[in-house]
Amino acid sequence: MKRKVLLLEINEITWDLIDPLIEAGKLPTFAKIKKQGTWADPMSVDLPPQLDPWITWTTVYTGRTQAEHNVFHLQQPPESIKAKRIWEICRDAGLKVGVFGSLGSYPPQEVDGFYVPDTFSPDHKAFPERLSPIQKLNLTYTRSVRLENDQDGVAFKAKLGKDLLKLGLSIKTCTRILRQLAREKVAPDKRWQRVILQPAVNFDFFSLLYKQNRPDFASFHTNHVAHFQHTYWKAMQPELFPQPTTEKERETYGGAIEFGYRSADELLSRAVALCDENTVLVVASSMGQKPYINDMKKGKQIGQLRSLDKLMEIIGLKDEVETLATMSDQFNIYTHSDDVKQIVLQRLASAYIDSPDKPMFYTNELEEFLTINLRHYDDVAEDSRCYFPDDEVPSESYRYEDLVYQTGHSKSGCHDPRGMLMIYGNGIKAGEKIDGVNNLDIAPTLLSLLGLTVPPEMTGRVLTEAFA
Repeated sequence: MKRKVLLLEINEITWDLIDPLIEAGKLPTFAKIKKQGTWADPMSVDLPPQLDPWITWTTVYTGRTQAEHNVFHLQQPPESIKAKRIWEICRDAGLKVGVFGSLGSYPPQEVDGFYVPDTFSPDHKAFPERLSPIQKLNLTYTRSVRLENDQDGVAFKAKLGKDLLKLGLSIKTCTRILRQLAREKVAPDKRWQRVILQPAVNFDFFSLLYKQNRPDFASFHTNHVAHFQHTYWKAMQPELFPQPTTEKERETYGGAIEFGYRSADELLSRAVALCDENTVLVVASSMGQKPYINDMKKGKQIGQLRSLDKLMEIIGLKDEVETLATMSDQFNIYTHSDDVKQIVLQRLASAYIDSPDKPMFYTNELEEFLTINLRHYDDVAEDSRCYFPDDEVPSESYRYEDLVYQTGHSKSGCHDPRGMLMIYGNGIKAGEKIDGVNNLDIAPTLLSLLGLTVPPEMTGRVLTEAFA
């Protein structure tokens, strides 16, 4: 069996929510693919505290354990990844490749096809270079709170829009964007719905690239459902949480997760339409999510620094470091010397909110960089004061709200080892459930579908039960 493979990566979706929505008739494409294809609920071999998407997806891409692929942190230097991802194996075998947003895929690689890295990338690079406006869009607007943009004027928007229309942005999606913006004018509490525009826009670009190149292996990644689950699970199932949920919260956000899954069903339908009779569609999440239950009075608040440049200025090192925003409350700091790294580490480790017993950051020192997380406390308020003590400079305090943007939401979904997998196309059994699957099994199965030899270092098995 030799097929082309289209891998649709829908981050952190779970059968626990897919199945009830199928039963309610709200996910018709998921229902069709599950009925007409083979499915499984793969368990992640990466477990807490290493149950993070940049780790579990790399395990999927490489078919190797974390000890072998060596990915521990988001956007660690690419040369530190020690195992080949599936697109690299395909490239080396002379196959046509299309990568769009797969995690940890920066920097772009020269392939026979196209290569748009993930949205955590530090710059706009893509391959071929003409695709860089796609990344300019993603990094400027998808992460606009975390990445400042001093060139975001009318001229910038007009040029970017013109470039994106050439790259496949459809009139239908443009109309959808305008409708969403108009809806927000009338009902500002609908602003959260704009999250689904990113995968819709990016799938326009992906669709055109896919049709133009017809790659042997292609991947498309979206994180929007994971975002909804992390943020709105409590609004959907308030009875599970010890923290109170207001009627307004339930009314505004109670349907957000279903909204995210239904938009994923739409993406899945578009992916099916791209597949010809020789293409197998694989839909996967490297792990799932479940409710995040904690005993904090207000729950774990979701907040992020307004400006990393401002923070570096406060600690007196703005011109000596480079920063990269990653997750909402996490960022990386890269230094040019170990001496500077130690100074940054000391100054951020000693920073506190209101009193020294409330450190402002978790600090993690790595060989090549620092990973920093913002801490959250129940009793921190907008007017709380942030201190950055230093032996050489008198300590000055800063208003918390001036440094930290609070979204008004608390984290209510967390990672779960149980993911999802569907395989669909000619030569794939219908209605087959495969038990005993883990995320090491996905890469060798994809290579087998592609007609490539599975490297002996991949310890997962080929899921032959799926093959008719």
